[in-house]
Amino acid sequence: MRHWVRTSFSVLLALSASALAWAHHSRAEFADETTEIQGQLVDVIWRNPHVALFVDVAGQNGAIKTWRIETFGGLWAFEQAGVSRDVFRIGDDVTVAGRVSTRREAYFLGTNVLLPDATEVVMGVTFGPRWDGPHIGGATQFSGRNPEVVDAASENLGIFRVWSIPGRGVGLTQRLPFTDQAVAARADWDPIDNPITRCEQPGMPMVMLQPGPFRLLRAGADIILHSPYFDTERTIHMDAGLDSAEQPASPLGFSRGQRDGDTLTVTTTHINWPYFDGQGTPQSADVEVTERFTLSDDQTQLEYHMTVADPLTFTAAATRQWRYLALNEPFFVVECNVF
Repeated sequence: MRHWVRTSFSVLLALSASALAWAHHSRAEFADETTEIQGQLVDVIWRNPHVALFVDVAGQNGAIKTWRIETFGGLWAFEQAGVSRDVFRIGDDVTVAGRVSTRREAYFLGTNVLLPDATEVVMGVTFGPRWDGPHIGGATQFSGRNPEVVDAASENLGIFRVWSIPGRGVGLTQRLPFTDQAVAARADWDPIDNPITRCEQPGMPMVMLQPGPFRLLRAGADIILHSPYFDTERTIHMDAGLDSAEQPASPLGFSRGQRDGDTLTVTTTHINWPYFDGQGTPQSADVEVTERFTLSDDQTQLEYHMTVADPLTFTAAATRQWRYLALNEPFFVVECNVF
């Protein structure tokens, strides 16, 4: 097979700003145009938070260069959309569509992969196929999955279970009124040299901005919120007698919880993590995060509402709301891998 690189100026399919705003890390280093590369698949990294492919591509002078291809998703998203590790066979000649890095050589953000049998693999759950012919994965298959809702009322676990999202972005609403200072900082963000790409465990509220499940666990009188993102565990202190002013600052801050019927309200202060998200949005030591977890009467749904107040970052309170379901899905941990 002839190996080549071709660039076209087609727009990446259906990648909304809201979908990218909560990504694991910034994709600002990648060009806007879509490029196709063709070569031999030599390795696959099949793990969270992003699957990676390695493809040997021959240049015009015949020299072989190995391209590293990052994708738009990890194991949970791909498996929910019907994409498994088995579809990729080492030694196959493949065509990969995506966006070339403007900062790193032979580095690529892959969106679609064409296999030797003309089957296309869509490497994300927010967009669709690029070529004519059969395909697996993508937004249609992900949104069309039929997850099983458990009989939560019979189990009677309340909020203490694994809570899953019905689909990436499904039921998500958010309001982010950034200050001019925050917008300028985002524009200057280095997408390569930053804490996230160095796999430093992030703080609040970033750990709660990632799509995917989390679980709530009893810890004596307190509650543990276990996020798969960097395998993070937050302690929600339920003792109203604790003086928050005496608590040390930390990346996750100090979280105090209060139960009122089927609603758990959590207020987090003393956060010394410098970023609101993975896009370089700054936040100050004055940031305060308020979360509400409201259980439905049949215990199958958990409404999540977050409010973030920080004068450095927002001109008014930022809000985010999402619905989680009690699905028959396992909890998983998102490993960090340096790209």
